[in-house]
Amino acid sequence: MDIIVCIKQSYDVQQLKFDPKTGEPMLAGAPRKMSDMDRRALEEALKIKENLGGTVKTVTVGPPESRDVVKEIYAMGADEAFVVTDLKLDKADPDLTAKIIVETIKKIGNFDLILAGAASTDDYSWQIPAKVAALLDLPFFPNAVSMTVDGGLVVESDLGDAIYKYKAPLPSVVSVSLEINEPRIPTLSAILKASRKQFTDFYLQDLGLEVVTELEVRKVVMPKVERKNVVVEATDPSKMEDGIKKILDELRKENVI
Repeated sequence: MDIIVCIKQSYDVQQLKFDPKTGEPMLAGAPRKMSDMDRRALEEALKIKENLGGTVKTVTVGPPESRDVVKEIYAMGADEAFVVTDLKLDKADPDLTAKIIVETIKKIGNFDLILAGAASTDDYSWQIPAKVAALLDLPFFPNAVSMTVDGGLVVESDLGDAIYKYKAPLPSVVSVSLEINEPRIPTLSAILKASRKQFTDFYLQDLGLEVVTELEVRKVVMPKVERKNVVVEATDPSKMEDGIKKILDELRKENVI
């Protein structure tokens, strides 16, 4: 099995800080990490390789600092990493990102399976794996919660209303959810070895592509959460019934119940 995994280096949203005045995220110097669902996709690829043999290669697209994710990729156990970087790619839309991934995959060559996280930790567009499959004219199976490969492909996909089971030939494209596995934690020796491994660095001109985005993000702000400050007096047992009624009335006003 020759597997390609799409990996994004995302902002670590759990460590993001917001400007208290504007509500905008403070991205300068904000920590980044491998996107959580992409990490599961890489873990699934490594498990398949351990069972069936083969190779695991990764494709990463983004600004120059995206190269930092390669150390994580190799530490987990991938065989080869390919990175496409450009300063302008920090604002690339899903269409452009998918085109870049596809052109990179064509340069890599043969593959049996493409895996990706269903969505990145920061943008959550849920589009790129489907677009990659469409551009390559391959079957696509979204939001996989489990999958097996044995001659063909069997995927269980969580589509919201139910979990659907699919069977398909290879090659195919599968996007995975957080529920599919628990990623391994690299050992210290694997991390040290990863820092010495080389990767293939592409630029847009190497792929014959230009940055032309049709999507402009004008503003991202933290949602305001304001307390209702509804105080219910129930210190006296005789007031308990009225207090409960008031709480229920307030919840109905907010359409909670």
